[in-house]
Amino acid sequence: MKIGKYISDLLFTHESVTLTGFGTFSTRYIPARFIPEKKIVESPSKIADFSPEPREGGRLLPEYIAKKEDRPVEQVAAYLDDVVKEIRYSLESGKKVEFENLGLFYMDADGNYQFEADRATNYLDQATDVPEVTAPAGIKTDPPKKEPAETGHQDEIPQPESQPDEPVITNQKNEEEMKEKKTRLPAALRWLAYVLIPLLIILILLFANYNFFFGDEGIFRRAERPVAEHPVEETIRPEAVPQEEEPVEDEVREEEPAVADPALEPPRPEPGRRVYYIVVGSFRNELMAKNLAEELRREGATLAHVLGRTPSNYHRVCYGYYYELGEAERQKAELSDELRQVAWILHR
Repeated sequence: MKIGKYISDLLFTHESVTLTGFGTFSTRYIPARFIPEKKIVESPSKIADFSPEPREGGRLLPEYIAKKEDRPVEQVAAYLDDVVKEIRYSLESGKKVEFENLGLFYMDADGNYQFEADRATNYLDQATDVPEVTAPAGIKTDPPKKEPAETGHQDEIPQPESQPDEPVITNQKNEEEMKEKKTRLPAALRWLAYVLIPLLIILILLFANYNFFFGDEGIFRRAERPVAEHPVEETIRPEAVPQEEEPVEDEVREEEPAVADPALEPPRPEPGRRVYYIVVGSFRNELMAKNLAEELRREGATLAHVLGRTPSNYHRVCYGYYYELGEAERQKAELSDELRQVAWILHR
């Protein structure tokens, strides 16, 4: 199913198209501009644009696809939900995802989605190409150089007399002096460079290391503390003399049932088997992921734990793992409303 082509077709007649769970596609107008190097004027155009914030109209795309492919709308909506999950997983894994006729998606270092539009598709209704034009008026061009006319008596042309070397040396000295004057800083700027800049650097260093110099354990605070004139004598206490213990009758105590400690990691799945994980969260902060896993274990999810870090530095929180897909889907359906909205099944 070519989702990018369907979204591109809708952008010709609609201002925006929302892909539920992913974001909203719209168009952006680019005005005409003159390129002096090529001596052409680019015609105005409209290219695709993307925003991760959803807008109204989430039913437009599934209804359009259902009509084009003769399928039920609910089936198309469920398929789009699975496609969005796969797209997010690919982007979080550091891969690029291309939408046909729309553009390319990738994730930057901060974990934000970036979109590069396909400029070959123009959504402007009346887009016309502007032919090549001449350079605009008012630009001066150098006149052609006139070559001296040839005469039959070249020997009669007076030759310039040789100039002495002293004026040339004087001109070179003047040029060097002018260069030194241009590169020389004014007095106010020299004072600023030699005094204020080092003082500013010192103040920044003091501010950055405030606790080291002025804190409770800083250098200046330790210097102000008075030193004791006489060492404090330590009092030596005599060791306690062991006393004979009186025999105590053994009491029979009932062992209390062991309670699972939520801070302990649960057992991991057997190696070599296909496992289905129910993922309920993804965090860049590993501590937040561990806190959510402990909270789930306290609420009864004994198999909740944090999966390994993804290539894009995300820590996924697993509600539980199962060896059968049907069992994982049944457990996902029994989750609370809050968890079920964000939960998805990871196959490994």
